[in-house]
Amino acid sequence: MDRRTHSFSNGRPKDHVFQTVSTERLPPAERYAFWAEDVIRTFAIPPPDGRQQRDFVASVTSLANPSGEMHHAVGDAYEAHLSARAAASAAFDELSLFLMLEGRALYAYGDGPEREVPEGGFFLLDGSRPMSVRFTRHSCIQVDLSRPLLESLFPGGTPDPDLITEALAHSRLAGLLRDHLRRFPDIASGMAPPEQLALLDASESFALTTIEGAFSTAAGPSAHSREGMFAAAQRYIRRNLANPDLDPAAVAGAVGCSRSTLYRLFAEHDLTVGGYVRELRLQQFMHLLRKDDGTAPIHALAQRCGFHDTPNVNRVFRRRFGMSPSEARAQRREEGGGDGCELSSAS
Repeated sequence: MDRRTHSFSNGRPKDHVFQTVSTERLPPAERYAFWAEDVIRTFAIPPPDGRQQRDFVASVTSLANPSGEMHHAVGDAYEAHLSARAAASAAFDELSLFLMLEGRALYAYGDGPEREVPEGGFFLLDGSRPMSVRFTRHSCIQVDLSRPLLESLFPGGTPDPDLITEALAHSRLAGLLRDHLRRFPDIASGMAPPEQLALLDASESFALTTIEGAFSTAAGPSAHSREGMFAAAQRYIRRNLANPDLDPAAVAGAVGCSRSTLYRLFAEHDLTVGGYVRELRLQQFMHLLRKDDGTAPIHALAQRCGFHDTPNVNRVFRRRFGMSPSEARAQRREEGGGDGCELSSAS
């Protein structure tokens, strides 16, 4: 392997990487082994059959950094298996969304039924579960997803990956994601490194947003759709903290439910709507106080967080943090200016 290329079988790179690796530069008899040993990570690849042993053609264009990766792979047919032991001991927490541009994939989790992914279809690979996957001659896009971010979309528990795959198969949003990912191989090569990394971040965010929207629509009035609505309410609140008119009625209208339903959704998580809004505002206020250089008036920072009643804010802030806003700012200066505020689980 070229010393200037990164071997993804060893995990993610330490720095930004954009590269294309191909078997075609190797003698035909060595190509399959190279693909199995230097490109595939975590999964076990069976010994080659006669055709694979004589020749195996595959290439992959990869864009990655320490926190994410995406790939465009084109290759001959092969299969891969992930045992329960390998999944449990893997150093890297695999969670990837695949888009089949050409060809088919057939996969199965554990002893479950084998499912076919046609051309244009998606499937979610969860590397924490034993599974098998078979590719025909194919072209596909792979986008790695952050497990914590995916789990944050479903506070009551992440749905089974097969359910997410099924939801994507029936979602109109999936078509937009498909169009976006199809362009990756063509546009990434002409981008400067900062643009490539922006593309990587945007692709993961787009995939997660599509999964959330697709599953919430497909689930209907189920427990998971309630969790999707709860997550949507949390998101709306985080994005509108500065709005002084943020109240349960505004949140309920934004996510498409009644106020009573919204109250029940938060109660199921031992929260109240007002308490959740207040906690996020207090956390943001503390963050601004410890980050600010001391030039902005405290009341202006409070207003940026949606607090407009100064005496009440001082009282609530002291009850929450054991100090006044001015004392929090002074403490920040004594500590050398670092942002030492640790966000609570409510954020």
